[in-house]
Amino acid sequence: MMDMPRHIALQGSYNIRDLGGYVTARGTPIPPRRFLRADCLHRLEPGGTDHLVGEGLRCVIDLRTGSEVANAPSLFDGLTGVDYVNLPLFDDLSPTALADAGAADLHPLVPFYIRALDTRGGAVRDIVTHIARVSDGAVLFNCTAGKDRTGIIAALLLGVAGVSEAEIIEDYVLTEQMIPDLVAEFLSISRANGGDVERYATLLQSPADTMAKMLSHIREQYGSAADYLLQSGVARPDLSRLQVRLYGG
Repeated sequence: MMDMPRHIALQGSYNIRDLGGYVTARGTPIPPRRFLRADCLHRLEPGGTDHLVGEGLRCVIDLRTGSEVANAPSLFDGLTGVDYVNLPLFDDLSPTALADAGAADLHPLVPFYIRALDTRGGAVRDIVTHIARVSDGAVLFNCTAGKDRTGIIAALLLGVAGVSEAEIIEDYVLTEQMIPDLVAEFLSISRANGGDVERYATLLQSPADTMAKMLSHIREQYGSAADYLLQSGVARPDLSRLQVRLYGG
């Protein structure tokens, strides 16, 4: 692992975590404070942005939709010294809209993740290319809970580094332990709006088998995470640049 804490605890956010420390295919750990995954950043309390910049943050990639960003602007948009960019993994799609409730033998997030990989390759290409071109400091990518959109991108980065599937799954599952208060807030809002709280609660889970099945889909349909990214349009020089950063170069 690593000496620096993986979880960066800041008031107003629950799930800011470092991908550093996971062991790559070369037997070396991903360096700390190069790749950060996170949940919502629009409610960070005073000093939170300064803390992350002090940790080396140089780029923030906001994976939320344009409407989400308009309703809850990131505190990093326009912040001096930080490259902020909104690159939605989806347009107006959501886990609720995409999950296939008819697949009784699958957790509803499984078809959501698989369909995301198969239909949103262009968006993934743009996101990963931007990450690959950050040459110094840390790049942080985030969505609202830091679970689905962020989880897919994190899994691809870890896969490109050759991190074991067991650890990729472990990293994904950890989100559920980080965000119980956020989940409670989301469910309360859904309940107040007359939503299907039971179904929504299922979509807020992070079950290991969901990520395991996504990784199996990548392996069976594309070959590897690197192969998936190349087939999605990521240029080989950008993929190589990303691997160098992940491996510690």
